[in-house]
Amino acid sequence: MKLVLSHTSALDFIRAERWRRGELRSTRLRTLADSASSLEEVSSITIPAFDQTQPQLEVLVSTSDKAQRSKEHICRVLKAPIISGMFCKIAENAYVTSPEMTFVQMATRLDMIDLILLGMELCGTYAPCPYADRFDERPAVTNRDRLVEFCKRATGVRGAATATRALRWVVDNSNSPAETALVLFLCLSVRLGGYGFEWPDMNPETPLGKRASNMLGHPTMRCDLHWVDKHVVMEYDSDQEHLSSQSASRDAWRRNVLGYKDVTVITVRKPMIADATAFDDVVRQLAHALGRRLRPRDMERTKARADLRIRLFPWVAVGMRNW
Repeated sequence: MKLVLSHTSALDFIRAERWRRGELRSTRLRTLADSASSLEEVSSITIPAFDQTQPQLEVLVSTSDKAQRSKEHICRVLKAPIISGMFCKIAENAYVTSPEMTFVQMATRLDMIDLILLGMELCGTYAPCPYADRFDERPAVTNRDRLVEFCKRATGVRGAATATRALRWVVDNSNSPAETALVLFLCLSVRLGGYGFEWPDMNPETPLGKRASNMLGHPTMRCDLHWVDKHVVMEYDSDQEHLSSQSASRDAWRRNVLGYKDVTVITVRKPMIADATAFDDVVRQLAHALGRRLRPRDMERTKARADLRIRLFPWVAVGMRNW
């Protein structure tokens, strides 16, 4: 008998596992016929370093006649053939749906924006800390290519088509929720409320020349949003007012080094996002640097843009103005 965590319970485990160890490996699982389904069976298998007392632990079973539920657990039925990459082994007789499969499952529950945010998290180097109300840096558990490849093979799995659509807006290597919010606001389509910019690389490792390396003290540099071919960088200082003098000095050095390499650096701070007019100015500056011509529709303040702004930057809702 085996226990298979699914849906939100799988996502909770993946986030907790990232905090503890940061690595999940897919395993070959041939059948779910012997999956734990009763509360007694589910409770008999222990998963180390995971809270199994969360409300209604979700587990996966093979058929509807095995699906049981209680106040403590609920069974979900896999109504598609098992394919490679669906599961990861996490303990003796215990498995979890893989990050790729979990993303497909959550596509049946999340709206498009939240699903994109989840994809960015799974492909990024951050996740919610399971023991505190904050985000911490962690290794990525998957990447966009693996998600796309899995969705192509999971054609019979409910949620795969929606997950595939969401992946159009997912990129790798975001280092924080703030970076994710900024890149989505800039690059999502105008229909979804964004500005429709081309996608940058997120935190790419940029090699520096000898003189620039000597200036910075490192042979490479990582920037938040980097349009490499256009030589344009955008950095998000979410707490600029709280930066220490040492941090401010380091950031000044970074800007000097990038300037030496003929890279345009645009810095975005919280007050700029809180003020719609100020952020429009940032957008115009970015468009000029990228050589893009803005259409009136690109800058139109629609309900979709107002809604997206609050979804991505919820703190903006306090003292909203200029909309």
